[in-house]
Amino acid sequence: MVSKVFTAAAMALGTICAATASGAYVIDFTKASTGASGTLYGGSVSWTMTASDVLNNSQAFDGNSMPSGTGLSFETDGYGVGKNDDEITNYANNKWEWVKVSFSAPVMVDALYFLDLFQAKDGSSLEVAQASINGGFPVISMYATDVAGTGAPGFVGATFAAISVTEIFFTVMSSNDAYGYADGALAGIGIAPVPVPAAGLLLLGGLGGLAALRRRRKTA
Repeated sequence: MVSKVFTAAAMALGTICAATASGAYVIDFTKASTGASGTLYGGSVSWTMTASDVLNNSQAFDGNSMPSGTGLSFETDGYGVGKNDDEITNYANNKWEWVKVSFSAPVMVDALYFLDLFQAKDGSSLEVAQASINGGFPVISMYATDVAGTGAPGFVGATFAAISVTEIFFTVMSSNDAYGYADGALAGIGIAPVPVPAAGLLLLGGLGGLAALRRRRKTA
């Protein structure tokens, strides 16, 4: 009997672990079929993307390497703004483009990914993408590490403790890589897994059964 209760508890714990591992997800803006809206958590939460102009992810991925461990497909170079442009651009004279991703209910975000962020060859300046969470706080900055003109993808990823999010506002700062304007492309948003209440109740039920069995044996 004891072994059966332990088995039930172990199975419940395994269910929790499996659900947690499989619950992690990335909204992949480098996948050609990803549009400006979608759903999460089996359709219970929806997300939509808006921008200062036409959204564009038509540019094929052209980096000389594909970063691993992100869940991104790297079919395209990510989303930018403009009919003929796949970048979120910061122009001169205080004109800058933006992309906003909104969720119908709070979700837990634990990663952000960008492409096409570069440093100048002489290291004098670099491009910086910025994400403002929930209207302004926290602000997450992603600094270019790849050097412009080398064929590198300009990939930057920021991972962090999961934050409850209802909207993210993406821009690119004015510092540049010495080519054209400062710009970058939104590649992905990492969505943290959520706990599964049913599995938790099953685990508690198994442990409760074990405790009851012990009490009965003590009184016997």
